[in-house]
Amino acid sequence: MLKTILACASMALACVACAIPAAHTTDNTRHGAASLVSGNTMFVTNRDGTSAIYFNPSGRRRNSAGSSVSEGSWRGDKDQVCSTMDPTPERVTPEYCLDLAGKKLGTAWTGSDPKNGKLVFLITPGDKSARR
Repeated sequence: MLKTILACASMALACVACAIPAAHTTDNTRHGAASLVSGNTMFVTNRDGTSAIYFNPSGRRRNSAGSSVSEGSWRGDKDQVCSTMDPTPERVTPEYCLDLAGKKLGTAWTGSDPKNGKLVFLITPGDKSARR
């Protein structure tokens, strides 16, 4: 079940490594998606539970669900954040991008996924993911 949560959260975000400057902002319309997530944690909840994804300003990301942790990289491209897992599991899309246009720090929104049903997203300030 935890692998399903991690895979879903990773599919809900995935990418090529690059350095993104640290910034904490509540509005990504002027500064792009990178400034919204850089240095912050995104919680992704589906029917199997919640995953926390920390977006390190260095371009690395850490995804934790329960006691399972995966790592990867991320990048911001205008209103999108894109992420990959290292290594990319066979059944996971190599890169997944999530549109964050109009999204704000601390405000939840919903989405859906054919495999995992309803998704709830929330970006919170700082690193709230589990560490290895």
